Amino acid sequence: MPDIEIRQLTADDSLAATGLLAHLNPDCPTAVLRQRYETILAEHPHFRSIGAFIDGEPAGLAGIWIATKIWCGRYLEIDNLVVHPLHRDQGVASALFAHLEDLARSEECNLLVLDSYTSNHPSHRLYHRLGFEIWGYHFVKPLADLNSE
Repeated sequence: MPDIEIRQLTADDSLAATGLLAHLNPDCPTAVLRQRYETILAEHPHFRSIGAFIDGEPAGLAGIWIATKIWCGRYLEIDNLVVHPLHRDQGVASALFAHLEDLARSEECNLLVLDSYTSNHPSHRLYHRLGFEIWGYHFVKPLADLNSE
């Protein structure tokens, strides 16, 4: 396994983050992804991006939101977890999850939560292996084209 560096991303990393997010959202134009990412960074101070790097190159990314809900209290939501296809099966996702769980504990969160596309079966196996359980459904009602601004 390669050495994996995990660190919080800065605004200077937005191009690298957008490149990784394009692997997760191939139908969405890169310009739209970058605009959305930069908007989130500018408008939501409780959002953070955590990157995984191998030999200085971006290998993975997870966005996180730390917030509080009535039903569970403080939680850390993992958002848009993606590993570059060239770095899959090298421990990148597991390293990100270990870092995020440590962070959630240090931030006194009660839960780690995430959404996953129903068709993404490889990720479901990983999440189960890491101790995640399916507790419900995430319902959506599209109101506009999701791949344009």
